This record gives sequence, C-alpha cells and structure tokens, in this order.
Amino acid sequence: MLHLMPSSSDAKSAMIAVAERMFAERGIHEVSMRDVAAAAGQRNNSAVQYHFGGRDGLVLAVFRYRMGQINIARLTYLDDIDSSGRTDTVRALVEAFIYPLADFLATADGSNYARFIARVSPSVDTQSVEFREVSEANNEVVSRLTRALNHLSRRVAVERIDLMSNMTVAALAVFEQRREEGNPVVKADFDTTVDHLVDLMVAALLAPQSEHTRTRSKIAQSTDARVNT
Repeated sequence: MLHLMPSSSDAKSAMIAVAERMFAERGIHEVSMRDVAAAAGQRNNSAVQYHFGGRDGLVLAVFRYRMGQINIARLTYLDDIDSSGRTDTVRALVEAFIYPLADFLATADGSNYARFIARVSPSVDTQSVEFREVSEANNEVVSRLTRALNHLSRRVAVERIDLMSNMTVAALAVFEQRREEGNPVVKADFDTTVDHLVDLMVAALLAPQSEHTRTRSKIAQSTDARVNT
C-alpha cells in the first residue's frame, strides 16, 4: 500500500489547530513545542521550529490564521450596516465587533479561540505590521467607534473601546470554558449570552463620563502634552 506523506501545508494547519487548543487550555509557557508536534502527528520533534521558527512564530501563525477568517466576516458585516444606513451608530459598530467573532466561536473550529485570545493577547501586539492585513476590519470598527463616541474625549473613547474588547473576549472565554466542562452557572444559551454582551457593551460605551474620570483624563492629557513638548 502506498502511504502518502502529509504536505507541508497540511502539517502547518494541523500544528496551528493543535497549538490553539493546547495554548487555550494550558497557556503558552505550559506547552512544549515537542508536545505540539507530537499531538499534530509530526514525527519530527523540531517540526514547529522548522515550519514556524519557534514558539513566537507559532503563536503569530494561530493569530493570523484566525484573525484572517474573522476579518473577512467583519468586513462583510460593515458592508451590511453601511447598506442599511447604520454606518456610524454605536450599536451597529459594537455588533460589527462582537457578532463576527461570536459566529466563529459557535463553529466547531472556533471552540477554543476565545480562551486562546484571553491567554495570549496580553503578550502580543496585534497592531504590529505582521497583523496589518488581517486586522483591517477591526481597525475600521475602532476608528468609527472612536468618532461615534463624541460625548467622550478621544483618549477616553479609545480606552473604553479597548476595555470593550478585553471584556468581550474574557466573557466569551468564560462561557467557552463552562460549556466545555458542562458547568452552566447561568442557564443562558450562547446566542442569548452574546446578545446580552452587545447590550452591555453599548451601554458601557455610551455611559457619560464621571467627573472623577474627566478630571483624571485632563491631568493625563496635560502630562502627555508636557512630555511631548
């Protein structure tokens, strides 16, 4: 019988899928590259080094692969809200951020991705040049939201949008973990959870700025101005 060797592309795809799951479950530094290679069916213990240049390259590859898929869906969602005349409404833009990600997480391939992001994103600069081509839609959403939150200073708007991103990922990662462990602390299905999340993030972004945070923001802006002069 003729045994065909897996192609380089197949080997890389297998290692990306395995690494995403293992990093999500255990964290980056608790997973050896030898474990990833073995779990992906690679006989060569140095397969990760060969294909990705090491751990950092593998993490980057997982991010780029998944972000590329979600970027396409998010661009489509932006086109849809533009066609419906909801271009610059805060709710539509929050939906454009959350729904494409949630739709992907609901697929079989996406069942580990929220936990992967939660584990790995604090150590990765997704604004770097390596991510430019797969973050076009995300950057567009952030840019539009920053303009739409005109009741806030630009600095505060950007900070709130960053918090929205982090809280969304954290909430979805917790849901993902509970679902896997059969631990429904709150008896809500995934779609309902996502809808609640959209409502919460819209309310958080539209909340007025307190006098306390307004004062702190002015102090920070004044400090930045002095540093930059």
